Amino acid sequence: MAKAHKKPLKNSLRLKKRRDFLRLQHIGVRQVMAHFILQAGKAPDPISGSRFGFTASKKIGNAVCRNRAKRRLRALSHALDGPALRAGTDYVLIARQSVLGAEFASLAADLQKAMQAVHKKLDNPLPPKKYGHKQQN
Repeated sequence: MAKAHKKPLKNSLRLKKRRDFLRLQHIGVRQVMAHFILQAGKAPDPISGSRFGFTASKKIGNAVCRNRAKRRLRALSHALDGPALRAGTDYVLIARQSVLGAEFASLAADLQKAMQAVHKKLDNPLPPKKYGHKQQN
């Protein structure tokens, strides 16, 4: 049986550097879903498309399980249609253990909901938190 040929993400549209993942972790917005966590933020340099990063920690399982989880997340990103993505935005999908056994249709529906939620959060950001001492009157 022949394999279906998939069009891979271009290297320029992938997040690979640790600093990009950390930037989204610290200054981006996140949406926690049952099978994955979606983080999003504005790209540091203006680009024409959106970039994706995928990660799975050792909590998922051994290397085979982590790679399978990342493959499923990559397939989800390929299944997204154009209007769901925003140009100049970086996205990171973090696998949770349940992603391995979930149905693909369920994952796709969750990703659509998560995309809408993070775009809403990006459009209406919360004011920055103030750290430090309380002001005295």
